[in-house]
Amino acid sequence: MVRCVRLFFVLLTLALVVGCSKGESPENEVFAVSDLAHKKVGVIKGTTAEAYAMELGKGSMDMKLESYPSLKDMVEPLLQGELDAILSDDVPAKVLVDSDPSLRILDEALKEESYAGVIAKEKWGLLDSVNVALIQMRATGVYDSIVRSYVGGDAKYRVPLGPANGPVLKVATYAKFPPFVYYNEKKELVGSDVEIVRYVADYLERPLEIIDMDFGKIIDAVRDGQADLGFAAFSVTEERKQLIDFTDNYATSRIVVVVRSGKTKSFFQGIKDSLFGK
Repeated sequence: MVRCVRLFFVLLTLALVVGCSKGESPENEVFAVSDLAHKKVGVIKGTTAEAYAMELGKGSMDMKLESYPSLKDMVEPLLQGELDAILSDDVPAKVLVDSDPSLRILDEALKEESYAGVIAKEKWGLLDSVNVALIQMRATGVYDSIVRSYVGGDAKYRVPLGPANGPVLKVATYAKFPPFVYYNEKKELVGSDVEIVRYVADYLERPLEIIDMDFGKIIDAVRDGQADLGFAAFSVTEERKQLIDFTDNYATSRIVVVVRSGKTKSFFQGIKDSLFGK
């Protein structure tokens, strides 16, 4: 009985904490891409979502952009009304929305794009070898296994690494972009792009070193020789082609708009998030 009373007061206290720390979200005012005009919009700095938003902003859209280091950092500002919407690649946006009913994705996309790895110009031998590895990865069904695991799966698929005798293959990435690249609960670097580069390294028979850095620094790191490749769901753009070369495309995606759904989390989910984080 005493234990039950204590549990009741603990839950009551937590409920007050959750209720006080997170007030009601303002109503959503963005229902289409055209509604983004003159709105406060969050983006991850250095991404194509930011670039497309800036390009649209030169016209009648005139969005008020705010840059953040990751998607997770934008959730609370959106729910509190400091942002009206978030722009993101669709796969990480879906992962975010699936875990939080207070968010939803608009049906209309801002842009469709393709993903590829980046490599310094005139590295044709390495580029050809990486492209052959990507083709083989698809032909053998490994790519499908990776996608099934990291997009709506158990996120446990690991590409095995065989003997490696060549020079270290250094790959730069950005580890705040699930399900492409992120740290799991064991602080292990995982994700679909991680498994892709593991496959590439194994195909090349080279030991693998993955370097986590800010997204905006990856292309410079590849150009300067600090890394051989960059894999972090890079969108293929003409602007980037002036600086680096792209591998063959390995995925396609859309830039989507995340807004407030008007729904709330359950009482116990709110307590869980307050105690353990999202």
